[in-house]
Amino acid sequence: MKDKKQIICIAQSLWDGPKRVRHNLMREYAKRGNEVVFVEAYITWIKLLRGKTYWKYFFNIFRKPRLNDEGIYLAAVPPFVPGGEWIKIINSFNWLLIAYWIKLFVLPALKFDKPILFTFSPLSEKVIKKFGEIISIYFCNDPFKQIFKFQSAHKNIERLENALTGKADIVFGVSEKLVEERIVYNKNSYLIPLAVNDGLFSRAYHSETFPAAEMEGLGKPIIGHIGVLNNRIDIDLMFLLSETYKDFSFVFIGPVIEVDGDYKLRLDKLKKQKNIFFLGNKKESELPSFIKPVDVCIIPYVKDDVTKYIKANSKFFQYVSSGKPVVSTIGPVDFGDDLCIHAESYDEFVNALNRALEMNGPEHLNKRNEFIKQHTWSARVDEIEKRIDEFIQDDLNVLKHG
Repeated sequence: MKDKKQIICIAQSLWDGPKRVRHNLMREYAKRGNEVVFVEAYITWIKLLRGKTYWKYFFNIFRKPRLNDEGIYLAAVPPFVPGGEWIKIINSFNWLLIAYWIKLFVLPALKFDKPILFTFSPLSEKVIKKFGEIISIYFCNDPFKQIFKFQSAHKNIERLENALTGKADIVFGVSEKLVEERIVYNKNSYLIPLAVNDGLFSRAYHSETFPAAEMEGLGKPIIGHIGVLNNRIDIDLMFLLSETYKDFSFVFIGPVIEVDGDYKLRLDKLKKQKNIFFLGNKKESELPSFIKPVDVCIIPYVKDDVTKYIKANSKFFQYVSSGKPVVSTIGPVDFGDDLCIHAESYDEFVNALNRALEMNGPEHLNKRNEFIKQHTWSARVDEIEKRIDEFIQDDLNVLKHG
C-alpha cells in the first residue's frame, strides 16, 4: 500500500503519557506522510469524580481533533460508564458510544474515507467495521487478562478479547506467546516484536551528548533502569544488589504508576537505601543524557503470569540502542550475552553485573549497533505493511475467483 493512508488508532493511552508501541507505530506512519488520528484513552466517570487531574482531558471531547507537533491528530472521546470489564452490556454500550462519537464528530472533521483501523484495546470488538475501514487490525501488546488486577473480571475480558480477535481482519502480537493465543481465534495473527527509536536512543553514545546534571556526582559504576516503575520490579532483588554492591549507584528513571498500597510501602523503603536513586519521570528527549553515564542497564522483573509473555520488552531495545550491556531476569535468552545476560536466579544476577561491566568495549558496541538496525519502528511498520498488502491481495483474489 504505497498511497497516503488515513489511519484511526484507538490507543487506550494519552499521547502525553509514557511512549508505548502505539505511539511509536503512529509516529512512524505520520513520518511517512500518512494522516493519523490518535484516539486517546477513555476516562471513566469515577476518575473524573476523584479529582481535577482528568478534567482537562474531558473538555477535549468538545474540541476538533488537534494536530500535534509530530503531525498526528489527537481526538478525545466521552467518559466510560464503569463496569465494562465485568458486564458485557456495559462494555457494549461504552464502545458503541465511542464508535458513533468518532464516526459523527471526529472523522467528518478530518474527511477520512475508507481508513485503516488499529485498535489496542482488548474490549473494543464493537468498533470493528463501524468506520467503513478497508482493514481492521487488533494490536495485542499485553496479556490483558493477567494484568487486570480484579480476577472476577478475567473471564469476561477473555471472552471480549477472543471476540475481537475473531472479528478483526489481522491481529498482531508483540511476543510469540501472545500470537500463539490469538491465532486460535484468527489465522491471520502475526508476530510484530517491540522495537526502538534508534535515532533517539543511539545519542547516548555520541560524543556531543553530555551526561544529565542529575547524574553528576553519582558513584561509579552506575547501574540504570529506564522506564515505568510498577509492580513488576523485583524489590527483594534490588535490596540484595544494593547491599552486595555498596559502592555501586543504582538509578531509576521513570514514573511510578500502577502500584498497590503494600508494594508502594516496600518501594518507599527501597528509596531509603543510600546507593539507590529515584530521579522521577523525564522527557523522552532527555533520556539519552541520563543513559550516557550508565555502565550497565537492568531489567529486574519478578517472574509471574505477566512476564512469561515477554520475550524482549521495549527497555531491552532502548538499552541496546544506547550501546549498553543488559542484565535481565526475563530475557531475551537467545540473543547472546553481548546483547543481554539472562539471570535465572538472584545469585546469577549478582554475578552477571560484574560480567556486564566488562562488556563496554568498541567490539560490543559494534555488535549492538548491527543488531538494532533490524529492530527499529521503521522496520516494524514495513512488516505490518507487508501483512496488510498480503491480506488485501488475498481478498482481491477471492473476489476475482470466487
